[in-house]
Amino acid sequence: MGQQPSIPTDLSREVQVIGAGFSRTGTVSFALALEKLLKGPVCHSGTAILRREEAYVQKWISIQDEHASDEVIKDTLRDLTAGYVATTDCPAIQFTGELTKLYPNAIVICTTRDQNAWWKSAQALMKNTGLWWLDIVFWPMPTLRYFGNWRDTIGSRLEKVYETSKKNLDGPQLLELHEDYVRRVVPADKLFFFSVKDGWEPLCKILNCPVPDEPFPRANDGQAMQEFFENMVKAAVVRWVQIFFVSGACIAMSYWAWRQR
Repeated sequence: MGQQPSIPTDLSREVQVIGAGFSRTGTVSFALALEKLLKGPVCHSGTAILRREEAYVQKWISIQDEHASDEVIKDTLRDLTAGYVATTDCPAIQFTGELTKLYPNAIVICTTRDQNAWWKSAQALMKNTGLWWLDIVFWPMPTLRYFGNWRDTIGSRLEKVYETSKKNLDGPQLLELHEDYVRRVVPADKLFFFSVKDGWEPLCKILNCPVPDEPFPRANDGQAMQEFFENMVKAAVVRWVQIFFVSGACIAMSYWAWRQR
């Protein structure tokens, strides 16, 4: 993972772990740990879709549409997750039930966290992604030009799968709503809850694998997302400067040519 998305090279590999934990519950650290234990690429959908090609982003957006049929969702999820050994973060977590049916041999691990601590962290993410001017700033950027659609369809999908209204998605109770949804759509014998602060041992026990002789990954999800957003906004501003410069130069040249007639 790191700064680049994990992209599968062996499409015959299937999802073994469906990460069902909400964003800001240590999903980046969890994804890095799974890559180590499962020896394969993990789809951390919350960051990968912003770093992948436009077609990949558009597929996620398409299945979050309320009119998407069950068959279309199933086929598209199979395509989006082909070759990955695990999935984590949002928007993949909104399809936990569908992924469980698509990969019946996979187990579901929901990373969890204290509700109030989680909400404090989640608010920073929502503040970044909810800025009204982002859609305008990102307009000339490949992939990121779809950021507004991606964000809005995630919100609509959350209302649908949690069977609630938008007002109930604002507050620490959102984490409880999500975990209730996970319990509702996943068979009890396939569902596990895990806190990244507990390290390797409980995770390795769930996966029935040896404990690695190295520290558990400790990625700062909040800091990483903040840095990512800042870099993307800077890149978008540079792109706008280039657009205005080229446009201005073209206008100036056209005016000069007109004056020479």
